[in-house]
Amino acid sequence: MPFSAETSPASRRAYSLLALLLAGVAGSVNAISFFAVGTHTSHMTGNLANVGEYLATGRWSTAIGAGQLVLAFLLGAMSATVLIDLARHRRRGRHATALLVEALTLASVGFWSSRHPDSREPTVFWGMAYAMGLQNALVTRVSGAVVRTTHMTGVITDIGIQLVKMMTWVRDGARGHGLGGLVWMLRRLPTAEQFARTRLHLGLATAFLFGCTAGPLLFFRFGPAAMAVPCGVLALLVVLDVSPAGEFVPMTPGA
Repeated sequence: MPFSAETSPASRRAYSLLALLLAGVAGSVNAISFFAVGTHTSHMTGNLANVGEYLATGRWSTAIGAGQLVLAFLLGAMSATVLIDLARHRRRGRHATALLVEALTLASVGFWSSRHPDSREPTVFWGMAYAMGLQNALVTRVSGAVVRTTHMTGVITDIGIQLVKMMTWVRDGARGHGLGGLVWMLRRLPTAEQFARTRLHLGLATAFLFGCTAGPLLFFRFGPAAMAVPCGVLALLVVLDVSPAGEFVPMTPGA
């Protein structure tokens, strides 16, 4: 479960807010990158598969390009880990530096692309992939390796598993009590621990989908300047992380 028995309600809310907003950011950046540069910059499964496919067909230069995206994502994950480790003794703002680096990276990509709208500069690809790797490692550390926000394969899988577990919980609790027992269990479900993770993952999928929809709409209307929206969300998270009321507490000791 993403939350332990010792996790306070305030920490749960802050953690959920962080995960949901970052899922929206990832969906937006991923969709914008597809329309802006023709590739998804957070899907490392697809990019790594592309490396193998291009190597198999002798397209060496294209394979190198796909491999560079994977490397940029990896470097982003390493950067987030280093930044979080360096700030682990702070009382507040332990994740602010990583969030700020991601925001500045995406802002730089958006600014450069606005000035050079027809360019296919590889650095733009690398910057987006780097930012997504940084974000994915950040959320992984905060959630205790329970949540990822830059891709939805695991999230959708978890939703399927959790839905079956929820139905089993309702069935077992209502067994022998007839229709009244079933209604009672269903009424308990929204506040039950069995529903907490499902609710979070459904929210993540919805937030990612919203970002994937809003990102292109903004990009079609404003071009690369649309990157200002995810940057603004990241800036908000930085402010929340350094404020006493909004600190994002890791879900596992030493995270």
